[in-house]
Amino acid sequence: MKLASVLNNRINGNRYRSKVMKDKAFAVSLVVPALIMLILTIIIPVISVVRMSFFEYNLLHMDKAPWNNFDNYISVLKDKEFYLSFLRTITYVFSTVGLAFITGLIFALLLNTEIKGKNLFRGALFLPWTMPQVIIAIVWMWMLQTDYGIMNYVLKSLHLIQENINWVGDPKTAMLSVIIATVWKQMSIMMVIILAGLQTVPAELKEAALMDGANAFQRFWNVILPSIMSVIKTVTLTQIIINFQMFGLFYTMTGGGPVDATSVLSIYTHEAAFMSFNMGKGAAVGVTWLLFLIGFAALYNKVLSRKEIYAD
Repeated sequence: MKLASVLNNRINGNRYRSKVMKDKAFAVSLVVPALIMLILTIIIPVISVVRMSFFEYNLLHMDKAPWNNFDNYISVLKDKEFYLSFLRTITYVFSTVGLAFITGLIFALLLNTEIKGKNLFRGALFLPWTMPQVIIAIVWMWMLQTDYGIMNYVLKSLHLIQENINWVGDPKTAMLSVIIATVWKQMSIMMVIILAGLQTVPAELKEAALMDGANAFQRFWNVILPSIMSVIKTVTLTQIIINFQMFGLFYTMTGGGPVDATSVLSIYTHEAAFMSFNMGKGAAVGVTWLLFLIGFAALYNKVLSRKEIYAD
């Protein structure tokens, strides 16, 4: 009997180990393709850009790329236009993300109520996110056109302006024009993700706050907002990173002009790498840009994590 029990335990043990090995093999088979894609599309390009930033790469002489230490970084940090482009980028990014977040939050709160036709409104409001950047740029260039654009027509009809505004062609309003177009596109994704977060807020928390005498604003500020802070943190940080890389709208609508009024980091990098043929300097800008975003993302995540609440 003891021998049979030992053999049975060994057989069961072998079966268990075999199952564990198969599960591990299956898990590895799922992870490996994603890991390969990560290496090919992110890690290798980043390493290549970092390496390129230490060489004197010129598009006209790619076969001769001598090592130049930190000369590319010194050139970037001594360039006044780099700091101006960085400041314009900061202005654009935080204006865009802030306005898109507030607008998306308002629509999400409205769609989270029992209003008629909310599914129709949700689909209509999400439509701009599905449109390519080039199409968005062309649509808004027509709407902001000086002589027959609908924006000037509406503002004149409301007696808010006396003369037509050259939205895209005036240095004072060119950045605002791109911000408006971006907010119109990105508000949609903000709305959808925040709405999904709102629908996960436990009803017990809202009911408890109501029983404690909290008004609508207090329930929103102290219960709803902290409950969806992880969602807010993720969607806003993602949009900040995306907008730091924004190139299509700027290149199509303004080309960085007029008078460099919309020359953000993406335009500055493009001009350094492909207009001045200095790939090394363009790579140095990219690396500097990447280091800033890594530091900012870590700080942003740390600060907003303190505002989160967790409900079991």
